[in-house]
Amino acid sequence: MRKYSRLDLLNNAVIDHRGGLIHRIFESRYARLTIKVPLYDLKRAKVFVGTINEIIADETDDIYTVEELVNLLFLDFLRQIDRGMNLDTLAKWLRSIQKQEIGPKLSINHYLGDKTEINIEDLRQHIKRKNSRNEELAYISIKIEKQHVLKGEVLLHDLQELHPDLELDVEEFLTLRFQDIMSQVKSGNYQILKNIVDILTS
Repeated sequence: MRKYSRLDLLNNAVIDHRGGLIHRIFESRYARLTIKVPLYDLKRAKVFVGTINEIIADETDDIYTVEELVNLLFLDFLRQIDRGMNLDTLAKWLRSIQKQEIGPKLSINHYLGDKTEINIEDLRQHIKRKNSRNEELAYISIKIEKQHVLKGEVLLHDLQELHPDLELDVEEFLTLRFQDIMSQVKSGNYQILKNIVDILTS
């Protein structure tokens, strides 16, 4: 069976009757996943997170990080599935990026904002740059609850069963979500900034 993340929890985890992971003694409930992104997207994310930290400085002593942003984006994905987001819509979005076909804009409901148009052309440019030999890449290591990784693996397994041409693991999905948000920030859509600040200060 194929792996849906580096952890391969879907094939190896022991799950209790409530659907939760059973952790062996001394085993952490957290793990680290690493994603590879274009260097300038990482720099853009650091500036974006710096703006968040300036805004919330009076509300909290906590410092928000790029790693926490990526984790929030993944939890956003899980929430949308729980709220009934259609896997067919997700599949169309992924295909349009992976095949780089020209087509109309697709939309996905984001927890971080209202119905948002995804700028497919910007995402295509990110993918092209990622695949070019001259593109500098950077790595982001995210601390994430194994329970959430397992949930993501199950959802991506279900997506592949419904659409066999889509082979995606949690790390690849995190990369696409990250690039999606960075393309929106680059295009001047700061609604996401407002929504993240609202979440962090509520």
